[in-house]
Amino acid sequence: MHKTSKLLITSLFMAASCTSALGQDQVNVQTAVASPFQMNGVAVAADGRMFVSLPRWSQPGSFSLGVVREDKVQPYPGGPWNSVSGDTANHFSSVNAVRVEPGHPETLWVVDQDTGKAGETKLVKIDIRTNVIERVYRLSASEAPAKSGLNDVRVVGEHAFLTESGTGAIIVIDLPTGRVRRLLSSSFKTKAQAKPALVADGHPIIDPSGKPVYVHADDIEVSPDKQWLYFGVPFGGPLWRVRIADLLNEQLDEKTLEAHVENCGPLMPAGGILMLGDGSTLVGDLLDHALARRQPSGQVEVLIKSPMMLWPDAMAVGPDGAVYEAQSQANTSPANNHGRNDTQPPFRILKFTLPKTYTTALNPLKP
Repeated sequence: MHKTSKLLITSLFMAASCTSALGQDQVNVQTAVASPFQMNGVAVAADGRMFVSLPRWSQPGSFSLGVVREDKVQPYPGGPWNSVSGDTANHFSSVNAVRVEPGHPETLWVVDQDTGKAGETKLVKIDIRTNVIERVYRLSASEAPAKSGLNDVRVVGEHAFLTESGTGAIIVIDLPTGRVRRLLSSSFKTKAQAKPALVADGHPIIDPSGKPVYVHADDIEVSPDKQWLYFGVPFGGPLWRVRIADLLNEQLDEKTLEAHVENCGPLMPAGGILMLGDGSTLVGDLLDHALARRQPSGQVEVLIKSPMMLWPDAMAVGPDGAVYEAQSQANTSPANNHGRNDTQPPFRILKFTLPKTYTTALNPLKP
């Protein structure tokens, strides 16, 4: 059978296999882009451009930040920053997240966890109107110590808030000054619970040596009123929240700040979360290949399941009000799969069209 025909039949089968708890006429899922490059994050600009993070988990020779042009993922912004060798301090090495904030549609924020060396872990601000890098925020060895890993970002006012999933912490960057503060690094609330390896599709999530993989503070979101920061670990545990004012209050010591972090109840293993305007949260359900909605009460309803949802990761809202989500296949990447690369290209960004009752709660970018 020709490869093209095989892919077409597979795609048609996958599309036909989607099931929706709300009714197929209410929830629609389609492939926004399919690529040979592994993608774990997506951001959609007001003009419809789609930016993607390529962490190079299984493809060390690929570029690490891309934009979709003519249905293909291409290097962005181009030039030395998309180099795959040389000075990693001045190119993207392992981009783990991308973000366009609804209130600032002109800026793309890029989280590059890099190799973990001092000065190479960075948050990069890009003006997407000119496609020019505007500023690079570099973290020192004390701000991003050995084995740390910047994960995802939200920006509120003049501060960026990042989860650090390698050792567990919340990072706060004062954007005008560049000053970095590392918070809750000694708190159990930013740490994964020690327990047997998570099992996904019958396979344990274990590192190349066969030990369970523990990923610390990862999922992140900000409340619609910009007063609370929510965070959690991806393999299951509490969803936590803390007032942004408390994170910015330098008079609070670590123990006092930890006491201000509230438990919002359990969160299933989640690759990404996206908070809606009504306070409910969309969740990429890692184990059930599903997109779910979690109410503030903790009640969960499944919106749609699909075999195309292969380790659903970070989400974004486009100017069309649709939800876009990267399917990263992180569980079958070597670091989480006993050293084996069992990923199966193409890698997808999926597009979900939700019922009007849900989309009215979204905060889409305006063109």
